[in-house]
Amino acid sequence: MIVSKNKFMAFMFALLVGLFIIPGMVMAEGPTDPAPEINPENPNGKSVLFDNTHGQTAGQADWVIDGAFSDFAEGIAENGYHVKELRQIDPIELEDLAPYDVFIIPEANIPFKKSEQDAMTAYTENGGSIFFISDHYNADRNKNRWDSSEIMNGFRRGAYQNPTKGMDEDEITSEAMQGVESSDWLSDEFGIRFRFNAPGTVTADQIVASTDAFGITEGVDEVAMHAGSTLAITNPDVAKGIVYLPENLTVNDKWGPAVDEGIYHGGGEAEGPYAAIAKKEDGKAAFIGDSSPVEDATPKYQNEETGDSKTTYDGFQEADDAELLLNIVDWLAQQEDYQTFEQTDITLDEVSPMLDKEIPENTTQPEDEPWTEPSQGYDWYDMSTFAPGSYGSEQEPVEDPNYSFDHADVLPNDQSFTIDVKVEGLNPGQTVSGYEVGIYLDGGQQIAKVQNEDGSWPSYYGYSPSFSVTANENGTAVKSLTVRVQDGVEGDANLRLRQSGNNLYTTTVAFGEAGENPDQEPEMLTIQEARNTANGAEATVEGVITSAPGTFGGQGFYLQDDTGGIYVFQHDNRYEKGQKVTVTGELTTYQGLKELASITSIEVQGTESLPGYQTVDVLDGSNQAERVTIEGGTIANVESYYNAFEFDLEVNNQTTRVRVDNRTGVSFADFQSQFEEGDQVSVSGIASIYGDTYQLLLLSMDDIESSGTAPTISDLNISVFDITETTTISLDVKDVDDDLASVTATIDGEKWNGNPVISPLQFTVDEYELVVQAEDEMGHIAQRTFTVEAVLGMNQLDELIEAGASLGYIKDDKTADRLEKKANNVQKAKNYRSQRGKTNALLHQLEAQSGKKIDEDYLAYWQSLY
Repeated sequence: MIVSKNKFMAFMFALLVGLFIIPGMVMAEGPTDPAPEINPENPNGKSVLFDNTHGQTAGQADWVIDGAFSDFAEGIAENGYHVKELRQIDPIELEDLAPYDVFIIPEANIPFKKSEQDAMTAYTENGGSIFFISDHYNADRNKNRWDSSEIMNGFRRGAYQNPTKGMDEDEITSEAMQGVESSDWLSDEFGIRFRFNAPGTVTADQIVASTDAFGITEGVDEVAMHAGSTLAITNPDVAKGIVYLPENLTVNDKWGPAVDEGIYHGGGEAEGPYAAIAKKEDGKAAFIGDSSPVEDATPKYQNEETGDSKTTYDGFQEADDAELLLNIVDWLAQQEDYQTFEQTDITLDEVSPMLDKEIPENTTQPEDEPWTEPSQGYDWYDMSTFAPGSYGSEQEPVEDPNYSFDHADVLPNDQSFTIDVKVEGLNPGQTVSGYEVGIYLDGGQQIAKVQNEDGSWPSYYGYSPSFSVTANENGTAVKSLTVRVQDGVEGDANLRLRQSGNNLYTTTVAFGEAGENPDQEPEMLTIQEARNTANGAEATVEGVITSAPGTFGGQGFYLQDDTGGIYVFQHDNRYEKGQKVTVTGELTTYQGLKELASITSIEVQGTESLPGYQTVDVLDGSNQAERVTIEGGTIANVESYYNAFEFDLEVNNQTTRVRVDNRTGVSFADFQSQFEEGDQVSVSGIASIYGDTYQLLLLSMDDIESSGTAPTISDLNISVFDITETTTISLDVKDVDDDLASVTATIDGEKWNGNPVISPLQFTVDEYELVVQAEDEMGHIAQRTFTVEAVLGMNQLDELIEAGASLGYIKDDKTADRLEKKANNVQKAKNYRSQRGKTNALLHQLEAQSGKKIDEDYLAYWQSLY
């Protein structure tokens, strides 16, 4: 039982789950387990019941009081109500509802039986109240062809005469479909019907005055919609709209995947209310056409079909959603003696306009149903097929499986081969889908094709078609895949398993020609050929030792021939720099550096002159382990450690890290006595790599040559600027040689000669790198990178509107005035919750008008704020 839910503790628990616990931590719960409830701190004597017997956790829905409807449920409890979830296997009866003042039905996904409709009708006639929370047409979260709007209305679109249309025999005969009858129930009993339209992201700002809405709309200016539906008033005596969408909506305002025009009557009152109320004899009802304003971002259960974690929208705190919803519950819980709205002083609505295709008997299915096929093995009506960790599952959730691959040590690059995907730690008999396998090189290039189930091959290199696995009695599943790669691929590549786009397991694999015999005496290779050979293979190379053995650990040394260089990791102290040697060992890679290790022989062939330094602009894989020179660089970011010192060498906007190991005999003191940051130098050494960082290894002070003194760039006078104002950043550059030629500044691709002058709205709110470069007449270059922050304070939101209007981002004065009003509402918000909601409403208004009355580029300034 949940006595109360402390938000801070919930946050800390969620944080711990995210750090230490895998999806599926929720213990298996179902309709026979004790139902959660929330006891208020200051009871008002009234109670609210939330339905969880009609698929409220299907698909991505998690509409339960200790899950993604928890903010709403806790808000109700904070107002004094006792809140409980309805859990049971049997159909709803009047006795289940009678003890409660309000019955809330979050987006149902399993249709009501006629007996349940009768129970709800009797409940309201006797003074109970119901809150129907629906969604857009074709939501169909459990893929049973019934949407929440259809379920609440009482009939399926295009299936008025046959509620089981399109279902297979198992579905038709399932307990879930027994007693389900088609009727216009909601309209008949409550004078209202959910439309099958599908507006997209729209801010409902046509609010009926609170004096004409029993006080429900007090404090409500806007309500958010993110793909929902409106309602049609069929009997104004008992039903009334209280929140409407804006007028002049078009097909461009519909939800993207809508199956038809999505907007039926141009928005406004004609489109029908987004939120509405009804009076049913002694009881009441309320309705809203979207779950987004009600939900929060704390889902509890796994997806019942896939077992994946859910993501829900944090909508309860958006705009004035919370105020409206809690006000509705208060009104529903209040007993009043009038039987119809005609008996009150409020203004009655007109009957909503109706398209012919909205008449129940005339409705048709615009597209085949369900909108996509359910996963194999999942049956919406049978909880025994539900994935572990989902509500109703009979399986305890499992920890993350263990993943591995079985394959040859060296995979062939000239013929097909087999890789076995092994998944361990599943439940016996469990089927998991959505897996894909791919092989790619560093940098992301895909190099493999995985054979299709029908024996054909894809036309492209990339991830395999999605596949599923089923665990044996030990919880282990194996999938064999036939693979081939691009011709000529050699060396290492990355083999990855992912699921639904999420990376699960990645390992390194080696490629070589088929038929290679690892026991055969290796032939002499050039060093470049050895570098291109897969790790684990034995290789023999010949070259000149270019670094004193032991300089970089053990007695290891760098070796170079005419084709390339390689590091030899060994422990024999008999070798010297300048010797020509033949080395046999096993190829490997350590921290990105290609090496010969596990040395079996080193034979001295004599001595030779060291290879000359080759001049390069940047270090990369093409010159790794070779002697190179970088000319005309600027020393920057000097750092000293206990066993080495390092500095950056900046040339032509490229930076190379230079490392000097103490074992070279070069001391930091000697370096400091001759050089400082800003000096222009040429540096020679050996190109290397450690991890992801390419390094130039300096071996002698003689390998640093001064090439003059560069200008010096002082610290900036500012580090923060307001995006709505014109800002000049003054640059202070000095040159001791008094021959300064140019100073440039660059921010995010924008370049100035001299001091940067930043115009209003030139940048969005963010941190940027300001790169200042100064060059003298001798070609000495100094460069410094600063961090500057573009900001906008909450008290400057109206200035952002004004700047957008003056620069033409906002197309007309009316839109600008409306946005400025919303910005003022944000600035005047009394607390963080209200401010966040009003901010979201402003953003959604901007999104809705983007590309129409607002330039699309202008939206980026607002999105960068949050």
